[in-house]
Amino acid sequence: MQVLSFSSPKLSTRNMVYMAMLMAMQIVLGRFSFGTPWLKISPAFFATILMGYYFGPWLAAGAAALNDQLSIMIFSPGANFPGFTISAAIAAMLYGMFFHGKKVTVLRTLLAVGMVLLISNIILTTLWLNIMGTPWQGIIWPRTIKNVVMLPIQTALSYGTLKAIERIRPHL
Repeated sequence: MQVLSFSSPKLSTRNMVYMAMLMAMQIVLGRFSFGTPWLKISPAFFATILMGYYFGPWLAAGAAALNDQLSIMIFSPGANFPGFTISAAIAAMLYGMFFHGKKVTVLRTLLAVGMVLLISNIILTTLWLNIMGTPWQGIIWPRTIKNVVMLPIQTALSYGTLKAIERIRPHL
């Protein structure tokens, strides 16, 4: 039994339209974030999870990277740091590896969300903020605590969303 998926569907017109809708959803949900620049909470992870679920790791990663760059061009021109784009792509890739073509379970959802929070949010984003001049010693613990608190919340919300999507997927 294959635990992770490394495949993506063919890029058809229909898939491109769905991907564009999820990218727009991610941009809109990302605008509802709150917190400090180094400690943000945002519902945009819903769109990232759905991109991974529907489009697999490679297309989801490409869409997340493109979406990150589009968001920067639209909302904060001139303030571009490619590390955050890498983090967005890795998060989408991880979700795609865990969910594309796989049955959604609580354990799979917990592992996927946990890996994204650890690798993308805690390790990489803290590294990028450190490279940009924020001392990591001052932000690592608040960021870690925030992500530990968010783990069960994001897991529950992600599991509920994906189970609902799993029921309607044959109709799309």
